[in-house]
Amino acid sequence: MGKMKFYLLLPMIAVLAFGSVSFAQSTDMDALKAELRAELKAELKQELLAELKSETKADIQEATTGLRSVLRADFKDEIRSEIMQEDISSAVEDALAGSAIMGGLFKGTTVTGFIDTNFMYNLRNSGDNTSNRNANAKVNFIGENDDNTFGLQNFAMFMDKEATDDHPIGWQMHTYWGDLTQGITFFGPGNDNAATADQRFSIAACNITWNAPVLGKTVPITMGKMYTWIGYELVENIGNANYTHAATYNNAIPFTHMGISFDVSEFLPSDKWGLKLYYVNGWDSYIDNNEGKSIGAYLTYAPNDDFFISFATINGAETGTKNAAGTNTGGGGFNGDRSSNNVFMYNVVMTYSLPQVDKLSLGFDWNHGRAKDNSGSTSATDPNRASANNSQTSSAHWWAAVGYAMYDFTDNQQGALRYEYFDDDDGAKGFGHSLYTITYTHNITIADNLLLRPEVRYNKYNVSDGQEEAGMGVTHGVDGEFTSDNETILAFGAEYVF
Repeated sequence: MGKMKFYLLLPMIAVLAFGSVSFAQSTDMDALKAELRAELKAELKQELLAELKSETKADIQEATTGLRSVLRADFKDEIRSEIMQEDISSAVEDALAGSAIMGGLFKGTTVTGFIDTNFMYNLRNSGDNTSNRNANAKVNFIGENDDNTFGLQNFAMFMDKEATDDHPIGWQMHTYWGDLTQGITFFGPGNDNAATADQRFSIAACNITWNAPVLGKTVPITMGKMYTWIGYELVENIGNANYTHAATYNNAIPFTHMGISFDVSEFLPSDKWGLKLYYVNGWDSYIDNNEGKSIGAYLTYAPNDDFFISFATINGAETGTKNAAGTNTGGGGFNGDRSSNNVFMYNVVMTYSLPQVDKLSLGFDWNHGRAKDNSGSTSATDPNRASANNSQTSSAHWWAAVGYAMYDFTDNQQGALRYEYFDDDDGAKGFGHSLYTITYTHNITIADNLLLRPEVRYNKYNVSDGQEEAGMGVTHGVDGEFTSDNETILAFGAEYVF
């Protein structure tokens, strides 16, 4: 019986034995596969590296094309998000530049300007004497009228677009806020009254330029309100070596013109020469005060970087009258009730940088004018009378000479000395006497865009005894009281360029 049970268990034992052997064989097979995989991977890696080393750069780039395609697909959304987070202002600017209005008007436009503030003190008016406040207003009426006070000379904003070969249309608009605008704002008859006498805003220049093709040359044609082409000094103090303007600039020449100019320099035999022709309303006349026009020319010669000379002239009808408020409406410095059928003047400017004396440069300004058929005031008590007697003159002359010397002490400090003599004995410009001034300005540049400008100035008035007894000559003070006293003026200007 027991032997029989043993035989009955033999199949079961065989099955168990076969299963154990199969499991063992399966386990050995997995290990063998892993081992063979590792060996094959190592072999293939060596073969692949060998192949990559033997391939050229172009083959490698071709081999990675598929990978690049995968990465581009995976990163597309991520990259798009990054682009949206970048500086959008540049994209907006490019879009506006491509528009008809913004692209045409403001493309290539530069915006600059400066702030000019000062403190003025007249030593002649020191102490308790307040009757001669603003006593230097007659000869320094461009923003330099106040005495012993702080003032805002100017806040200037310049917008300029140059006319080029690629973009032949250009324009400019220069706006001024502050004391400077009182002297350069002229509105014409009927508009220059008490309401505008205290004007604090002016569009000093606003014009359009077209580079017109003429006979194979380029002729820039400018039309609108423009700065004068006459004289050494500029309207804005920031461009002058001295802080306060010369009496010659304030009284002997125009400031701005309304009209048209033609730059015909390309027709000259050399680029060292320049020539502009002008046809304008007259002197400082935004709204013309008569039907006559003035013609002008500006000839320049610059043979090298050290020397420059120019000749400027203007000729035309100018008139001046007073309105009921007693305010001059003529413009052009032809004050009071003087009028002229013809006004002519010429101007010569020279600059020279001495190669023998390093850091020293010189400047010279000569002016001579004539008012033909000039009618002066016949009132013996009128301080703006044309001459020392009570007669009217058929012609009146004025002339002025100004010398400049600038020396660069350091890279950021410059001294500027100016001497001028202005003669208006005929009364064409409303003085009836002569004067000279000496001015020294020390220019200190800080951080490239801040300029500090302490200055001392001496004015000497040459008034005859007869003129002084008649109450003629220099007009001083708010109420027009007269004094022939000389004066020393201290000024400190601070200018910031942006």
